[in-house]
Amino acid sequence: MRRFLPGLLLLAAVGLQHQPARAAKAAAKPAPTPVSAGAARNAPDADARTAAFAEYEAELASGQKARAASALVHLTEDSARAAFRGEAFAKLGDLLIELRLPYGALCAYVRAFEAADEFNIDEVGARVPAAIKLATELGDPMVLQRPFSKNLGLARTDDVRGQMALLAAREQFRQGSFGLAGAVLKLVAEGDPVYPDAKALEGVILAQQARHEDALTAFEKALAAGRSRDQRFKDLVALNTAREFYAAENFPRAIQGYAAVSRSSEFWPQAQFERAWAHFRLDDFNGTLALLLPLDTAFFKEWYFPEADLLRIYSMFYLCKFPEAATSIEVFTAEYKPLVTTLREVTALPAPELFEIVRTYVTKGDPGPLPERVVRPWAHEDRFLGALAALNSLDAEIARLKGADANIFSVRAKTWLDERREALVTEEGERVADRLRANRVELADWVGSAELFTVDLLRMKGHLYEQAALTGELAKPVASAERQERLRKGWREWPFEGEYWADELGYYRVTAPAECPAALRRDPTGG
Repeated sequence: MRRFLPGLLLLAAVGLQHQPARAAKAAAKPAPTPVSAGAARNAPDADARTAAFAEYEAELASGQKARAASALVHLTEDSARAAFRGEAFAKLGDLLIELRLPYGALCAYVRAFEAADEFNIDEVGARVPAAIKLATELGDPMVLQRPFSKNLGLARTDDVRGQMALLAAREQFRQGSFGLAGAVLKLVAEGDPVYPDAKALEGVILAQQARHEDALTAFEKALAAGRSRDQRFKDLVALNTAREFYAAENFPRAIQGYAAVSRSSEFWPQAQFERAWAHFRLDDFNGTLALLLPLDTAFFKEWYFPEADLLRIYSMFYLCKFPEAATSIEVFTAEYKPLVTTLREVTALPAPELFEIVRTYVTKGDPGPLPERVVRPWAHEDRFLGALAALNSLDAEIARLKGADANIFSVRAKTWLDERREALVTEEGERVADRLRANRVELADWVGSAELFTVDLLRMKGHLYEQAALTGELAKPVASAERQERLRKGWREWPFEGEYWADELGYYRVTAPAECPAALRRDPTGG
């Protein structure tokens, strides 16, 4: 039987999503260099610099910003003056902001950071705060992750060093370089505004390395430092803390952690489901069934929880409630087997088409060829919503540049925007494809497990009938003791009468006595 191991949510790093386990690739990676690597060269001559920027300075002095911008574009494309390329891109970014082309400015800054070296690092690094501000406003901080990860020396002041390090660490994490990502996060000082995010990301990195105690310490520091953060941040850290206790097989503490996620949180249903697994691992099958009960209600009709249905089947199986388990298997197979086929067909589509399917759902509510429950999570994922905001900004700026080919700077800016748009759609489309493929593989595995359970049920029944043939009667269930349950002070309890109420979710109890004869009782050691 598959043992559930909850994944970890990457806090604000790549959006709210489950992270697939990746092989640690950080073992032999070098530390980031303070400036861009490249062939050594002599410092640019002062007179050569004056000559290189002469046309730009003259146009700017006369108030001709568009011509000044075009002069800088020519300078960036002049191979004989490559030494001034980084500074030219930096100045071009400044001008494009004034020309009301913020995304074009961001693209120029990115190119400046990529061209930075030891001779222009101060000039280029001075644009880091403006670039971070633009990227945040436009919804595209990811565009800065790669250049920052390659050139942490761009941080010329303490006020941006933490933000740069966090973005660089996210890029290293995205590439699976967990060791390097953790090292970069050490640059985020305690007291920095992004320190809680850095500790939360550090916890996720340590969890990926199975360093449970260190990960829990990092999550604890993230919560302590983020006391002033919104409840969403706190709930997400609490959920990751519970998951780490689960990974360490400390199931009682995991249960406490899952219970700490607030009932109003968007993460509460997921916490309920994962908490049910912790109860299952403690052989508390009634507790498991009670926690899964809300997920069967109309409140969560469009939530994707096929594994919850399978866990319910497991629990009934171990309680020897074979008829109920058999019925649930039939329902599960009928509901999800066709979805495996649908997912196989949809994931064959190109990444940009998959992106558009999800984008249409998020913006218009139409899931297209997929059930709503499969695409619903994207409507609440920070990274995807940021990508949509970025695309809106890109499309608006591209529209303003259509037909504006009189100036070379506008032609180049449009090319950069088109390239960024294509890269963003492709990257997000590939993420959609990866997750849908993972859903398909998991679901196919679960459907196969459910079908195998049918065989197990038949085997169990056959065993009972074999015993009956020898003894002359069917084995009887082991009697369980009746105990008086005590209610906590201030609490009331009433029996379930067929209706679900929102304020009752999470408080249900299930009393389902095991029907296992002694010969079929589950071995508490796991046998």
